[in-house]
Amino acid sequence: GECSAFKERFMECLRHSGYESAACRQRAMAYLECRMDRRVQLMANEPLEKLGFKDLINEKSEEKPEKS
Repeated sequence: GECSAFKERFMECLRHSGYESAACRQRAMAYLECRMDRRVQLMANEPLEKLGFKDLINEKSEEKPEKS
């Protein structure tokens, strides 16, 4: 149940989008990150790029402000 909040947000997004998974990729990625980050290893660590989230990772890094 450690990642149930992430799963619920993802499922809610799916319901609201008419089950269009593409509209919920950000939440899907957060859910998978949660599963990989937990100490009990709910899921084997895999680079998110290999799981099909390379474009979202690039967007995330572009949003971060540069350090001066």
